[in-house]
Amino acid sequence: MTKATTRVLAGVAVAALASAGVAAVMRYRQGHKPDPDERAHLDELEARLDEVDESSKGGQPRSVGQVVGRLQRDQGISVARLRRWITGLRHGTLSPEQASVAESDFDALEREASRGGV
Repeated sequence: MTKATTRVLAGVAVAALASAGVAAVMRYRQGHKPDPDERAHLDELEARLDEVDESSKGGQPRSVGQVVGRLQRDQGISVARLRRWITGLRHGTLSPEQASVAESDFDALEREASRGGV
């Protein structure tokens, strides 16, 4: 696989996971906890965020890290913030305002990852 193909596939995967995050927040706002599929997607998204943390500790930023880096620079959306939303969804502790911001952040992550510039 070429480097460009790998980047595109990584972007598609992150976009799909972020989309699942949006869906989980929407259901949460309706009073539902994440179902098993949504939990699995949130787990995978969190694993991708872990990769970003690992690469920021001295390695070359991976494509996911570049996406999150752009979000941090342009919109103030950090790995820690995305993790807080995932944790809040899992534990059912997001306020209505936090859920709105979480939905917006996951949507921004989805758009950024889909742009193809991963």
